[in-house]
Amino acid sequence: MEEEARLILREAVCQEAEPENPAAFIHECFAPYGGVELELPPRGPMREPPRFD
Repeated sequence: MEEEARLILREAVCQEAEPENPAAFIHECFAPYGGVELELPPRGPMREPPRFD
């Protein structure tokens, strides 16, 4: 049994892991739930910066 555990661990460690794209992973996780359309508030003029007189 110990040898089987060593073999499993050896195979797991020796496998080369492909670099994972975090954005693709998140998309795969949440794609089945559908998307959400958010309303963006209108942009207004910038306010005046504070004065420290």
